[in-house]
Amino acid sequence: MSVVDTPADTPADTSARTSRLFAAGPFGERVEEARERVAGLLRQAFEPVAQQAETAGLFPRELLAGLGAAGLFRERWAQADAADPYGDPGLGVLIAEESGRLGHAGLSVGLSLHCETVLSVLTRYGDTPLLAEYRARALEGRLVGCLGASEPTGGSDLNGVRTVARRTAGGWHVTGEKKYLSLGLVCDIALLLCRLDEGAGPVAGRLGLLAVPASGLTPRKRLSKAGTAALDTTWMVVDAEVPDEALVGRPGSGLLVATWGLNHERLSIAAQAVGGAARAIGLATAHLQRREQFGGPLMDQQALRLRLAELSSRLVALRFAVYAAAQGVPVPGACGTREIAALKTTAARFVAEATSECMHLFGGAGYLEDETPMSRMWRDSRLARIGGGTDEMLWELVAGGLVPDDAAYDESVDLG
Repeated sequence: MSVVDTPADTPADTSARTSRLFAAGPFGERVEEARERVAGLLRQAFEPVAQQAETAGLFPRELLAGLGAAGLFRERWAQADAADPYGDPGLGVLIAEESGRLGHAGLSVGLSLHCETVLSVLTRYGDTPLLAEYRARALEGRLVGCLGASEPTGGSDLNGVRTVARRTAGGWHVTGEKKYLSLGLVCDIALLLCRLDEGAGPVAGRLGLLAVPASGLTPRKRLSKAGTAALDTTWMVVDAEVPDEALVGRPGSGLLVATWGLNHERLSIAAQAVGGAARAIGLATAHLQRREQFGGPLMDQQALRLRLAELSSRLVALRFAVYAAAQGVPVPGACGTREIAALKTTAARFVAEATSECMHLFGGAGYLEDETPMSRMWRDSRLARIGGGTDEMLWELVAGGLVPDDAAYDESVDLG
């Protein structure tokens, strides 16, 4: 199953595929040079703002402006258009992994929401002059976007959306509430999933995604989360008039369009988990080598080093899977919604476990926020199992694709 319906190959498609970072595989000198460059850009963008963003509970717009000015977003989506809307998924995974490795998950998630979720949607479906302008400014980091689907009644049931877009003479009147709007306080536009009312009342299952300006959003409650403090998340009341060209995609295709963006977000979450787990394991390894107890370094304790070895082994498998997914996303039938859902849940559960175990290996110091970053990383990692779709919702997607092996069953099973 592909992420969505895949367009037919064209010469331009072939050119884009061969220029992608992972075109010759996810390893080698070209990839490592790109990794080093991306890591440097991200470190330069993250370090000056990370602590202030954590304290203020507000995502720093200047982070996106700096990366946009450096051309990172344009490079990620170079040559992407409606015919070949994938851009460079390998570079997207590299950006997410290296941002996760910096250990500031709130900033990593905010970056991903803008670079992967919003820009993937505007790249494929932004076919009106207004949306094209939004995309151009977002690529430069001058416009910040976010996606709003979850509502006070629940986040996973997207078909249960109650925010309504009513047809007007010049466009749409959007009213409702979005409860978990991350980047809501700093965004310029929010892509909101709405139930469409085209004159006969809201129709069940007929959804649209509309680009709503920040002027149409009023904070009802600023949400205080267990972690990722640098990622502002707000319960918003929506009341906005938007023109026809603010509709992203065709009327009624809102769920399809949102899913396209969510698939990019989910793959990015998996890659962020790789980077975050790698940082936690690296910190724990250094601690076990330096900390002396019982007459020698803690690394001499077999139970501790084998625990790290097991986590590191699973990280190797996860990293290879994420890279393969990035290669497979643009290939029809290789990596689609169900495969990405499976990968995201697996990665999210692993990074939560890895950060918890690594925090434990620091002993009491791992629980002290003024001595190590481990407790913050542990709290932050928990968001991965909720954001972009809960484990259970994504497992339902996976379950929907389960295929029985009836031939093998008939051949090998005899229940008498």
